[in-house]
Amino acid sequence: MKDICGICKEREATAKCSVCGIPLCESCAIEIRIEDTHPAHRIKGITTPGITGEAVKRKIVCPKCVTEIDIF
Repeated sequence: MKDICGICKEREATAKCSVCGIPLCESCAIEIRIEDTHPAHRIKGITTPGITGEAVKRKIVCPKCVTEIDIF
C-alpha cells in the first residue's frame, strides 16, 4: 500500500517533511534551498562546492512547518 499525502489526502506521497515527517506529494512539498556562507564555499562572492561538501543544502518541508524551519 502506498502512502497518501498527509496535507491534501488525495495524491500519492513522494517525499517526507524533514521537520515533522508527514508524507507529502509533489504539489504540497516545499523545497527550501539554503546557501552555505562558509568561506570555503565562497570565491569572489560566488558560491561553489567546497572540500566540506555541497554549498547548497536542500530541505523538503510541509506548508505547516515552513515557518518553523531554521535557515541559519
